[in-house]
Amino acid sequence: MRYAVYYAPSPRSDFWRAGSSWLGWDAAAGMQVLPPDLPGGLLAGLAPLTRTGARYGWHATLKAPFRLVAGVDEAALLAAVSALAQRFTPLEVSLQVGTLAGFPALRPAGDASVLQELAQACVVALAPLAAADTRPHHGLDARAAALAARWGYPHVFERYRFHLTLADAVAEPVLAAAIAQAARRHFDGLLTQQLTALAVFVQPHADEPFRYLAECGFDGEVRHHARR
Repeated sequence: MRYAVYYAPSPRSDFWRAGSSWLGWDAAAGMQVLPPDLPGGLLAGLAPLTRTGARYGWHATLKAPFRLVAGVDEAALLAAVSALAQRFTPLEVSLQVGTLAGFPALRPAGDASVLQELAQACVVALAPLAAADTRPHHGLDARAAALAARWGYPHVFERYRFHLTLADAVAEPVLAAAIAQAARRHFDGLLTQQLTALAVFVQPHADEPFRYLAECGFDGEVRHHARR
């Protein structure tokens, strides 16, 4: 069983429904959902590229998936995430359609320093609860390899980039442009959001997608979602 700490909108929100529709998977309801209405044959080209993203649910990573150390259970994790969340106050996040290493994604439209601080706090504060990740990481430079060895993931601290993945990397410029245009239309009016909670997702088994377990609000409330 693995857990992850994400930014994810409330499952009751239009932004959650739009993102889940784009990926074809609702991680709170635990079900496939109808894809968006896209022009021409774009859906056929996009669908294979959203399967990886759908496996993780609609989110931006704050602490990458991890297993709990022996002696720590789910209740203890949620208590720790809730305590961490209460150190923060709501913040507005403005997003735009862009790319990250060739991956279409929603990225911050302005200063992302507060998001960097939030992600760093999640990595450091929750490290004592996370079991060591012994999986090999290939193709990393020296700094990324050191981060992976120390923190279990290479994209942390100065290597962290807040993003909500829209699709796998796209090599064809025409398809990439079509996906970007479709995403701007699909998420129109939804690209300014309030971040008010840390979301905890769970992957019950290695062959299953992640589920939206709970929101740990900055106000101290813990709202449970996924039924298992």
